[in-house]
Amino acid sequence: MKPSKREKQIKRKRVYTCDFLEVYEDDVILPNTKKSKRVVVSHIGAAAVIPITPEGDVVLVRQYRYAAAYDSLEIPAGKKDDVTDDPLDTAKRELGEETYLKSDEYEPITSLYTAIGFSNELIHIYLAKNAVPVDYEVGVDPDEFLSIERIPLKKAIEMAKDGSIKDAKTVVALLFMESRH
Repeated sequence: MKPSKREKQIKRKRVYTCDFLEVYEDDVILPNTKKSKRVVVSHIGAAAVIPITPEGDVVLVRQYRYAAAYDSLEIPAGKKDDVTDDPLDTAKRELGEETYLKSDEYEPITSLYTAIGFSNELIHIYLAKNAVPVDYEVGVDPDEFLSIERIPLKKAIEMAKDGSIKDAKTVVALLFMESRH
């Protein structure tokens, strides 16, 4: 594969920062030598997990997503606490916090960029086999309001295909599960 032509950063200005991301406005030189601007969201990274119960159901969470103004049905997911965190540990934490489930069997599915046009957020997706209820002392974050939905895997895959589920990480995870059967 022939390498793509690169843009060269000539100036970077940080315009926003918080505990898990920074937003930059960059001036770049394009491969044709013209100047342009790029907005970059630098993200700490995240992990997600598709929990499958012993009965073969998938457990999803429904939550309102402000940026999209949309009630989204998703696999449990969250940001890493630190850039050096193990994504599997993050996935296990999110599974417990959001669904009160645990698993002793995890399998990496894939890692993907969530919005590669403007962000470097990389999310690692895992399968949690035989996810079972557990007493979990922490629970959801105080700014999260979600409900848990248990859906037969086949139905959830159809929902991903017919557009009922729009969240990209969830669609990828469900289509991965379809390819396994």
